[in-house]
Amino acid sequence: MEDSAKCGCDSMSSHKDCGCGQMSSHGHEGCDSGHHSMTRMYKRAYMDALYQAQVERIRKRIDAKSGPMLDKMADAVVESFAKMWQSKMAKIEAGQELEAKLGKILSEKN
Repeated sequence: MEDSAKCGCDSMSSHKDCGCGQMSSHGHEGCDSGHHSMTRMYKRAYMDALYQAQVERIRKRIDAKSGPMLDKMADAVVESFAKMWQSKMAKIEAGQELEAKLGKILSEKN
């Protein structure tokens, strides 16, 4: 088994970097897998929060600079998709109406 797997360190970091400096009978001294998983969890949470903070800042700047244009674009998309949806529904209803009429004609024949 690879030392990083025994220690719980990710494969990209050395054991020294993740606090696993010296060997012990179970792999590395100071390598509590719970400690490592908590550290990894908080590192991921920190990086995610940092990413989200950047997204928020960029979103605010985009909105300040292009908000009115984006609103007009969103309105155009909603209006257009609503028309397409109505058209699809009308097509479905017309098909159902035709099936009902043909069914009635066929049932009258018998």
